[in-house]
Amino acid sequence: MNAFRPVPGGWECSLGEVERHLFLKAISEVRTLLDPPVLPFEITTILENPEAETEAEASDIHLENASLDRLLPPGANDQRTAQAMRDLTDSQLRTQKAERLDLLYGLLSKQSENSLLIKSGQEWDWLSGVNDVRLAISGKLYPEKRGDTPLVAKQVSSQVKAQSSNEKFEEVLVSSFYEWLSGWQDSLLQAIDCWPQPS
Repeated sequence: MNAFRPVPGGWECSLGEVERHLFLKAISEVRTLLDPPVLPFEITTILENPEAETEAEASDIHLENASLDRLLPPGANDQRTAQAMRDLTDSQLRTQKAERLDLLYGLLSKQSENSLLIKSGQEWDWLSGVNDVRLAISGKLYPEKRGDTPLVAKQVSSQVKAQSSNEKFEEVLVSSFYEWLSGWQDSLLQAIDCWPQPS
């Protein structure tokens, strides 16, 4: 991975087609994950037919997703308080994160050269969007680990147990991409920190 460097009007780094393709795919998948949930048919049937289950049983339904839990973490340890806060903020957070990822996807798609230019003023959109992608990936790599802090890729890959050669290959690919993305994000942060803002 080549580091970011300041250029007139922003920050630039080399970006190969493979990295660009994986980056776009990851953004698209996380964007889809942020769409409002669609309940499975069985759960929908239960909720639409109160006679099938009691109200208490129906209210306990919770669709868990480790990646989504990282993106939209509970705002409190107490379950009732966390749910109340989620009811107030969930839609807004999903919308903000989705719009930011849409922006990144559009910008990345339009730049077809072997480099990426992040224009001055867009740095924090990129840093925040990339962090959301990293959070989602960390949930996929190690779903048992809760919390909103991404894991170091080497820690993650050493604890994931593949079930087959295909799963092991996927684990290595995702872990490698996570590590690349972490370095990419760190490079942008260092460039911003060490160099004057481009004019």
